[in-house]
Amino acid sequence: MTDRARRIRAFALGGAAFMVVTGSGLHFLFDATGGWPPLALVAAVNESVWEHLKLAFWPGLAWAALAPRPGGVPRAGLLAAQGAGLLLTAVLIVAVFTGYVAILGDNLLALDIGTFVIAILAGQALCAALLIRGAMRHPAMLRAGLGLLGLQVLAYGLFSFLPPDHWLFIEAGSGLRGIPAP
Repeated sequence: MTDRARRIRAFALGGAAFMVVTGSGLHFLFDATGGWPPLALVAAVNESVWEHLKLAFWPGLAWAALAPRPGGVPRAGLLAAQGAGLLLTAVLIVAVFTGYVAILGDNLLALDIGTFVIAILAGQALCAALLIRGAMRHPAMLRAGLGLLGLQVLAYGLFSFLPPDHWLFIEAGSGLRGIPAP
């Protein structure tokens, strides 16, 4: 393994740790501030699946945008690879959560946390693999990754404040959708 690959893997693992810790804190931030509306963009406002996706997305975006670049990787390349990794993270969270709830009939906190961590690790592994293989050096891949990232920013921004009437956005226990009324 080259030194560059080692640095990229360390970057991805550091990102995973940052995402798990920061995302866990964001889970409680909205309630801890008394429901300050601007925090609804990045913090969970209810227990819907969608709100939990934000807990991985925003820390992952912050990591790719602000952390020191590994092995001379251009920032745009980091962001593009993270766009793919964060999409995989979200897809895995939804798929594993809905799958195990369908089998068990209910969600379990330990499995929810495990799903969150494993999905983040998988997304960061994809990000690292794309960077190590130099995929983001290809203009089409760079545009695709940045496009995926941009669409996710748009979706998380829009649906945080205007959630559709869809099971993904509805809290199972209460039927709550979106920001709770004060």
